[in-house]
Amino acid sequence: MLKMIIFISLIAVVAYYAGAQGLTSGDVEDWFTGSDFLQISKDKLKELFELAEEQQVVEKAEGVIHNMKKNVSN
Repeated sequence: MLKMIIFISLIAVVAYYAGAQGLTSGDVEDWFTGSDFLQISKDKLKELFELAEEQQVVEKAEGVIHNMKKNVSN
């Protein structure tokens, strides 16, 4: 319940600010179109997946190295 009240309050504050600044839905649409929001989001998501893959490779390599050290010492 508290989360819903906070969320609704946040929406009301943003809407009030937008109204006070004279922003319309067309202005917001133009901003998203002009900043190429979708392409930026896709690029950042791609970078995130690449970093996750690199981290998995590093973790697997550490495991292999640890096993090799263990086998060599035996």
